[in-house]
Amino acid sequence: MAIDKNIRVVIDSNVWISGLIFGGKPEKIIKLFLDGDFLVIVSAELLSELRRKIIEKFPLFTSSLESLDASILNDAIVVRLGSQTVNISRDPDDNKVIETAIIGHCNYIVSGDKDLLAVGSYKNISIVNPTDFLKIID
Repeated sequence: MAIDKNIRVVIDSNVWISGLIFGGKPEKIIKLFLDGDFLVIVSAELLSELRRKIIEKFPLFTSSLESLDASILNDAIVVRLGSQTVNISRDPDDNKVIETAIIGHCNYIVSGDKDLLAVGSYKNISIVNPTDFLKIID
């Protein structure tokens, strides 16, 4: 299946980690990404956070991370942060997720983070949980 470039998505690190470690709906989102059902936008900062969290909290999954990391680098678009100033989330660390989405012209941010989900939407970017995202793209 060809990638639908009309659906541009930032997947927050908590969704990547949940899919990799626990499965469920986050894993389904990863599989849909790998199948090319939508285009993922990522930044070096978000990839670094994902790698760091897996290595620190789930070291037994480092080999699975390497495979996922290679797929992300191969199939996602990596954007460079720093051209936007975002200060919308009550958790300042989440602003880089929103900045990635803005620079990448995304439609969605998929996250399980309560602070990000509380934002709801920003600059026509809907911030949704994995369940809602799966309903949207189904």
